[in-house]
Amino acid sequence: MKKAVLNRGKETKYLNHYPLVEENDLYDYDHLKEGELFQIVDHRNKYVGTAYVGFQHKGIGWIISYDAQVNIDASFFETLFLQAKAEREYFYNIDGTNAFRLFNAEGDGIGGLTIDNYNGHLLIQWYSKGIYKFRYLILQAMRNVFQFTSIYEKMRFSNHPYEGGFVEGREPEFPIVIEENFTFYNINLDDGMMTGLFLDQKEVRKKLRDQFVDGRDVLNLFSYTGAFSVVSAKRANSTTSVDLANRSRELTEENFGVNGIDPQTQYIYVMDTFDYFKYAKRHHISYDTIVIDPPSFARNKKKTFSVLKDYDKLISNALDIIRPDGNLLLCTNHSEFTKKQFKKVIQATLAQHNRAYEIVEVMGLPKDFKTHPHYKPSKYLKAIFIQLK
Repeated sequence: MKKAVLNRGKETKYLNHYPLVEENDLYDYDHLKEGELFQIVDHRNKYVGTAYVGFQHKGIGWIISYDAQVNIDASFFETLFLQAKAEREYFYNIDGTNAFRLFNAEGDGIGGLTIDNYNGHLLIQWYSKGIYKFRYLILQAMRNVFQFTSIYEKMRFSNHPYEGGFVEGREPEFPIVIEENFTFYNINLDDGMMTGLFLDQKEVRKKLRDQFVDGRDVLNLFSYTGAFSVVSAKRANSTTSVDLANRSRELTEENFGVNGIDPQTQYIYVMDTFDYFKYAKRHHISYDTIVIDPPSFARNKKKTFSVLKDYDKLISNALDIIRPDGNLLLCTNHSEFTKKQFKKVIQATLAQHNRAYEIVEVMGLPKDFKTHPHYKPSKYLKAIFIQLK
């Protein structure tokens, strides 16, 4: 097996089970091709771990075992899948939810691989060519561990001519309807990179519904398919969904429909968020609760948006149209935007506008999105509920 030698002093980091093999930590390594297995050794040639080559983030691969004798075969993946399944027994047995993550990359032992369950329809997401090289073994292990109606896949790495699609099982007609916390959503596993719902926000949506929408006017920005609006609609006085994508209106209306809510009773705008701020302010429209959950980066004909640079602008504009004792739900999934940095931006922006506030709740990923204790980027989701005073 090929080897990669760590720079002196870097061995402690990896002996503490840091999973991503970063190129700057290596003194020397053999010529490595995507999908090849290689051993990490220290400067004394002492074994540290076994990794596979998969170029992702700032790394050249992921450590998947700390046993030099292990065989990376179907039974290896099967063991990890059985462990992951056992840890999610709760989600198999609760009422009102049938969509959740089965296997979460480095949190469950294999960086670059996720598997989601949408009511028996499984979606594999491959985040590098390297992990995709193990496709045959991984599918074999999945058949032995998970019950499923169908399996789909999406290639999340660049320069691949095939984006994904049906793998095996019984093909459903899309959209399929899944349930999450007794709310229904349309899902499509064979239409681009998105599915229609971000499963990692399930507990945030529940918290919003249970504590921050009763009798209130709710604004949902960067609304996508309207999930935050849909979960709020039956308790809120009104919901307003705003997204620049043309398809957002149709998809949001369909999600209202599967929940028995007439879309005509809700407000849906296909519009740039900053343009909507101006529109609402000009028409003296205000809200009790505003949800801000932007993409990490976006570009349209007028401008580019970056969470790291522009989140303060979103908060500042929201303050112009929120009622005095309103609530903000501020979210980001940018892995490099730490919770500490995010709180600092919130604090500085609210102080600049002389707004008193209280942080009511800080949430991260749900339990099915298992994180890695020694790899901070795995804890990418931050959702902060703010009470203005």
